[in-house]
Amino acid sequence: MKLSILDIGRAAVGLMATFAACTAVAQGDYPNRPVRFIVNAAAGGAADVTARILTAALSQRLGQPFVVENRPGGAGVIGLEVIAKAEPDGYTIGGANLSTFVVAALAAKRLPYRAIQDFTPIAKQWTQPNLLGVTPSLAVNSVSDLVTYAKGHPGELFYGSTGTGTSLHVVTELFRTKAGIQITHVPYKSAPAAESDLAAGQIQLMISNFTSMEPQVRAGRIRALAITGPNRSPLLPNVPTIAEAGFPAVEMVTWGGVVGPARMPAAIVQKLNAEINAILADPRIVKQHESLGATVAPGTPAQFADLIRADAAKWGAVIKAGHISID
Repeated sequence: MKLSILDIGRAAVGLMATFAACTAVAQGDYPNRPVRFIVNAAAGGAADVTARILTAALSQRLGQPFVVENRPGGAGVIGLEVIAKAEPDGYTIGGANLSTFVVAALAAKRLPYRAIQDFTPIAKQWTQPNLLGVTPSLAVNSVSDLVTYAKGHPGELFYGSTGTGTSLHVVTELFRTKAGIQITHVPYKSAPAAESDLAAGQIQLMISNFTSMEPQVRAGRIRALAITGPNRSPLLPNVPTIAEAGFPAVEMVTWGGVVGPARMPAAIVQKLNAEINAILADPRIVKQHESLGATVAPGTPAQFADLIRADAAKWGAVIKAGHISID
């Protein structure tokens, strides 16, 4: 039977409608198998702990396992590459934070993905300040003491970070510049690894994640000198803010959220966003974040995208001024 162009057109429209309907059903059933949740950091740090809080709740609410897969290294690039190059079907998503998703990407000379274009912002999860800490064997009890000591011992102090070009490196370089001191950078693969050497005196200072450093401070293994947020933390009420310590320009509030590969179906993005926001409204989840020094931060995918762009502009200027780069 010979088909007219009109018949072919009608058939094509019918096939497209059928495909769209099937896709909608598939997205409505999401997830119908386990979901990989990539964490581009080692176990034990803020990125890992907050991811496990979220994935446990998502697994319970959606009836499928959200399985955390730690992929540390490369200033977060290794894990983010897994997300960027995954199928955009919602079955590989992961964590993104200010340090590795924005700051490290801006400092990198080359990346195996496009820093913003190859991802879909899904939901912001939390915000958190950092802590400036020193090894207890260093005879300083305040930021001014630290600056005075560093000026009297140029080049003798070593500071740790979670890698060259990460936010902890960039904010410490900003502090170094504003304080006019000479200190030497020692990059690590994770915050817990750096903090372990800080407690042991292998390095002398570090600006690190509140989540991982705060327990070390409470145990007396690290001495906290300042918090980088605008307010003191109720967990460490005697630790002043960095502005109170005389360095308001060094203020940094980090954040974490969830992203997927580019071109994820809007229906899946909206479903995940709604579920994550519902989880963040649970008082039990709020308290879990607060116990880590973090504040839940629900919002829309668009609001999360706006935050990413704003921080890219802010910290990009700092990176350019400091000539910071990752080979």
